[in-house]
Amino acid sequence: MIQASVSTIKNSLSHYLEKVKAGQSVQITDHRKVVAVLEPVDSAKWPEEIRRALDLGQAKTPRLQLDVAAFEQLPKAHGPSLSAAILEERQQSR
Repeated sequence: MIQASVSTIKNSLSHYLEKVKAGQSVQITDHRKVVAVLEPVDSAKWPEEIRRALDLGQAKTPRLQLDVAAFEQLPKAHGPSLSAAILEERQQSR
């Protein structure tokens, strides 16, 4: 496993990301203490349909981590669900 300090990572991030893309892990140190690890994403754990969509360019991996607490604070919709409204509209147009 490769080790690099925070300042080295900051100055050469692209270089270390290439190492990670090649399958290596990088320990990031701060004052000689390991504080984080950069490692390849294990896409083998992803469902097949997600991997296929990524391979075909139909989907992209997220750029940001979901803030679950903030997501749960979003206002809840009232009334019928969107799918119910769409089904009702389809039935009315027949």
